[in-house]
Amino acid sequence: MSGQSELRERAQLLSELRQIVQAMKNVAFAELQRVSHALPALVLARETVLCALDSVSDDPGTQQAAPACSQPALWLVIGAERGFCGAFNSRLVAAIDDLRRDDPQARLMIAGRKLADLLDGHTQGFVAIAGCSSIEDAYPALDSWLAAVGSNAQGAREAGLLYLSEPGPVRCRLLPAPEPMRRGDDAKQGCRIGTPLHYLPVPVLRSALLRQAARLLLQTGLYHSLEQENHARVMQMQRAQDHLEELGRLLRRRYARLRQAEITNELEILMTSAG
Repeated sequence: MSGQSELRERAQLLSELRQIVQAMKNVAFAELQRVSHALPALVLARETVLCALDSVSDDPGTQQAAPACSQPALWLVIGAERGFCGAFNSRLVAAIDDLRRDDPQARLMIAGRKLADLLDGHTQGFVAIAGCSSIEDAYPALDSWLAAVGSNAQGAREAGLLYLSEPGPVRCRLLPAPEPMRRGDDAKQGCRIGTPLHYLPVPVLRSALLRQAARLLLQTGLYHSLEQENHARVMQMQRAQDHLEELGRLLRRRYARLRQAEITNELEILMTSAG
């Protein structure tokens, strides 16, 4: 009976693992739903602020001087703070390699413990900062990231953002002015608002819009990143469930064969004793 007991213990362990994986999948799916529902309004807010910023950028007196091209660029890369998200971080590592090929002097800030761990030993010269694991932690994370970008952007020609969205890796500029900026007649026709009504001097308004645009670009990037991360995690948990189900089927077959062998053995013993 020891063989059957061992198989029953394994079956109990598989059952507990299935419950854990299902719980992790449910959490990832709930986070995916929250982020997906929030993204459309966030994208609209970002585009509205970019339109407003573009409408007050026509005055040459409001344009900022471009930093020296010889200075390095600073890039904030949004990675995963938690694991079990498949190839999410590996895709970011490949995107970082492409970035470094395009700009070998680029300075990196890595937001996300798992991505930083994966990059350790793979690439040199990055600063690891705290990541964001859920939409509930977004606002304090954004505050800390903006502060980190501001403090580390000294001596950089610009600060950019790298994250994963559904089509793939996305790069956009945060400082000194967000990109893409709307330019030309076609872009202006696509803008839903005209020049905003305001009582502030244009330089003051432009400065406020620049800060808000940078924050919204960063928040949009974070939400796209969380969406892809949790989508990858749901898929990873589904694969784990399928694997556990297959292990369970194999275990049940082994248990049935073992039980049948023991029954056959008991019958042979009984028949031998009766003879």
